[in-house]
Amino acid sequence: MKKSNIKYWINTIRLETLPLSFSGVTLSFLVSKFREKNVNVITYIFCVITALLLQVLANISNDYGDCITGIDNNYKRIGPKRPIHYGLISLSEMKKSIFLFSILSFLSGSYLIYQSISYKNISIFIFCILGILFCIFSSIKYSIGIWSIPYGYIVGMGDLSVFIFFGFFSVLGSYFLYTHTFCMDIFLLSLSMGLLNVSVLNINNMRDIENDYDNGKYTIAGLLGIKRAKLYHIISILIAIFSGMIFILLNNKNIYQWVPFIISIFFFVFHIKRIIFLEDKKLFNLELRRLVSIIFLYGLSIGISNFIN
Repeated sequence: MKKSNIKYWINTIRLETLPLSFSGVTLSFLVSKFREKNVNVITYIFCVITALLLQVLANISNDYGDCITGIDNNYKRIGPKRPIHYGLISLSEMKKSIFLFSILSFLSGSYLIYQSISYKNISIFIFCILGILFCIFSSIKYSIGIWSIPYGYIVGMGDLSVFIFFGFFSVLGSYFLYTHTFCMDIFLLSLSMGLLNVSVLNINNMRDIENDYDNGKYTIAGLLGIKRAKLYHIISILIAIFSGMIFILLNNKNIYQWVPFIISIFFFVFHIKRIIFLEDKKLFNLELRRLVSIIFLYGLSIGISNFIN
């Protein structure tokens, strides 16, 4: 493969967004490792691999879908121009990559479930396998209409799917695979990470608010308008932080646990300030990358806080 082709594929998989895929599974791993010392590291590794493969699948499918529907164009779109739009990666190559990452996601997810859930517990095993298939299907259909319009083009559905997959599937689902149990306080972390990932999507939607609407992609940002979309963004982050705060309160051992969490909050404060006063939509690209890093730091801060005595 030529170096130029590698560069185009790196652009397509959106390398800068991939920390989102393992932020949730890493957070739940750190919490579960503190609570149960015998948590299998192999389970964590395959959680990360499966999450990465699914996000790459979603990103590739998103580029393919936005290209064939005309969302990715040379007119009002402000987001990064994708190689597929300029013919640097062909539609045929994209179809093959979607198929490849679908297979890899299924194989990785199946092995994850096999070594985490005893095959003797057949009902849970089958339920988890169906869950992997649902994740693969949803990753593709977000931007590619198979039997109907892509659900990512329907108001609120994109936000809801991100909330579910990057929140509850990522945090609560991986926690179950680590510990084979559910804990009520993990719902708080699922809520927190889900809302933070929704805020990343919202930056993307605020950036392309006009182009999306003109091309039939209806998002919450498009429905609210840029000013209210910023308010929606801020509220999502504040609720996420509040949920994380309650989790630490419920698991509080000493005041030092708050130090990593409070440090991460400062980054959110600066982010919110920039969003409020941001007028040049091209700067949303930079803010999106910053927020991805902040979310990863936030997840680590809560996870690490459990080990501070």
